[in-house]
Amino acid sequence: MPEPTQSEHPASAFPWPALLLASTLILITGLLLALLHYQLHSRAMLSSGNALFNQIAKQLQYSLAATYNPPRRALNLLALDALPDTENLEQRLTRIPMLAQVLTDNPQLNSVYIGWDSGDYLMLRPLPNAASRDRFNAPQAAHWMVWHIAAGQYRRPVVIHLYLDQTFKLLESQHPPHDGFDPRTRPWYEAAKASANQIITTPYVFFSTNEFGTTMARPAGDNAVLGADLTLSQLSTLLADHRMTPSSELLIYDTEGTVIAYHDVQRIISTSRSGPLRLKRFNELGSTLLAALALDGYQIERQQPLTLEGRHWQVLQQRLPVKDIPDSYLAILVPEDELLADAYRIRRQSVFATLLLMLVLVPLVWLAARRRSGTR
Repeated sequence: MPEPTQSEHPASAFPWPALLLASTLILITGLLLALLHYQLHSRAMLSSGNALFNQIAKQLQYSLAATYNPPRRALNLLALDALPDTENLEQRLTRIPMLAQVLTDNPQLNSVYIGWDSGDYLMLRPLPNAASRDRFNAPQAAHWMVWHIAAGQYRRPVVIHLYLDQTFKLLESQHPPHDGFDPRTRPWYEAAKASANQIITTPYVFFSTNEFGTTMARPAGDNAVLGADLTLSQLSTLLADHRMTPSSELLIYDTEGTVIAYHDVQRIISTSRSGPLRLKRFNELGSTLLAALALDGYQIERQQPLTLEGRHWQVLQQRLPVKDIPDSYLAILVPEDELLADAYRIRRQSVFATLLLMLVLVPLVWLAARRRSGTR
């Protein structure tokens, strides 16, 4: 009996090499498409992230100007009023509605005041809520507080606190002892007297309210200085609104690194018991990430990826130029893994779709190849 030759069996043999080749091509094609989608989406996300950084910087620059400029203009107009030429409390009280209008139009101001070379002093402060009224021992119906010191007319300075309602009707007056306050010795007074223009102090914590901000002041005539305390907490609210991801860091700081706005405003003020309240530098915010960033200095400008603490970050540090106010800088730090979260999700979904496609196609190819081999 003749033995079967090898040529009688190949038709019934299953083409495993073809199946393996087809499966490999499907897998490679799917993975390459997943990688391509990931790279394209990552580039788009990084590009849009950089564009968003620049947009945030422009918005904050505008907000910074809107915070400073209206009070500056109001102070310049007050210098043209008759208030600097008044000589006693009776004359000065007639100017209270005008000062109140300045505070109403500029809610970022917590007080407006004027000091004279004689040592006299007049301040108007709004009392917008129960907490502010309690702080200054004001009647609950009070809407305004007037603080007046008459130093030039008496042997000893005479202090009076007047509490007014919303229509400037007197509700109550108090005569506390003089605590030694003299406007002529205050830094804002001395700086304004030494300058022909308006001055803005470095940011600090206001003693009377524990708010933080800066003082703007300017000469008013030959014998007086006008001033206003500008709060800056509203800038922190804007930063919180612009926070892009859960771990993002956003802050505004001056040339010395003193923080004037942070997305977590409660962390700005140092509450050490060993000294007065002060604003922290951004390497003191309790973030080792920001402390590492501060090693390069406070006046650096850059927009680039950085690796900090073993994590990749997209970083923007940029000066916010606003005419006639002290230089301020913006820092934005966003971790790439959070910024590219959508790209990572698309990559995972693409790989999953490729594997799912293989699970469907490989059996179909196997069945088709088997049917073909069976028909030969």
